[in-house]
Amino acid sequence: MEALKLIPEYQENTIITNKDYINHFRSSEPKRNVLFTDFIELTVEKKKKRSTESYQRQYATIIAHLNNFCDENNCVLYTNSINEEFLDDFIIYLEDKDLRINTIKGVIEKVKAMTRKASIYGYMIDPSYEEISVKEEESFSIYLSMNDITRIYYFKGLSKKKERIRDLFIIGCLTALRYSDYSTLTPDNFQDGFIVKLTKKTKTKVRIPMHDYIKAIYAKYNGDVPGGLCIQYFNKYIKIIAKEIGFNEKLVFNYTKGGELVTETKEKWEMVSSHTARRSAATNLYLTGRMKTYEIMQLTGHTTEKNFFRYIKITNEDASRSIAGDNFFRI
Repeated sequence: MEALKLIPEYQENTIITNKDYINHFRSSEPKRNVLFTDFIELTVEKKKKRSTESYQRQYATIIAHLNNFCDENNCVLYTNSINEEFLDDFIIYLEDKDLRINTIKGVIEKVKAMTRKASIYGYMIDPSYEEISVKEEESFSIYLSMNDITRIYYFKGLSKKKERIRDLFIIGCLTALRYSDYSTLTPDNFQDGFIVKLTKKTKTKVRIPMHDYIKAIYAKYNGDVPGGLCIQYFNKYIKIIAKEIGFNEKLVFNYTKGGELVTETKEKWEMVSSHTARRSAATNLYLTGRMKTYEIMQLTGHTTEKNFFRYIKITNEDASRSIAGDNFFRI
């Protein structure tokens, strides 16, 4: 058997010219007196080529909050300043900025993630930061029932512009695709009664049976279905369309903002957005009771049932109606 060759950097008297990825971030002693915001900026900059603009904006906002906190409290934050006491004070600061609890949770989790990364890279940290957590509050969002979707599909009197937006929304409501996917469909994506699409976010290929409404929309536009609209424009007009159709039921919901419980009332049309389509498709598919959860997850892209069930929206009324026919309730 041929002898194994030594890797060059381990041969005697060989000058190592390759980058030492094993010890690149490590030194014999933890690095101290490094500003935490400097560490974040350096880390974000290193990831710039392979991160999204959203990722960069999120950390720019966090850096701004940290700098404002230091200005207001006349303090300096190093990597080892991110401890239990600081995070308690920082949460109060964020509440005073009138932020919602789930926004605060997102900020704190990202600060903790950067502190964890600092430890990995050999910076001095205080491990007590792990003791702090913010409980997530269930966000309020809606889904549209199949009756609602049918009502939208058959509504007459929309302008041509609004009709195209309505038809695009219907496609989203019956595919469970994200807006970035259902707004970029081309004739090539429609194949033998299925929509075949490589999803933008997860890079997975999905194959979705075409609902009869989608088949009709496809024929209506000779395969060149509506799309190409920026999401802000779409969200503005889908609300206008929902209001015009008459989705004016009053919805009451609660959330925590600025450390206080807030009760808010909105009409249903105000809650409709591009993402309502995907949530509606996932929920309606589940409510049929005829499909296995993992089959639906193949379309939605959820990797765990826990995340899937947090995502779909089932009211107490939906649950009651679903189980009403079970033999348990019969003699």
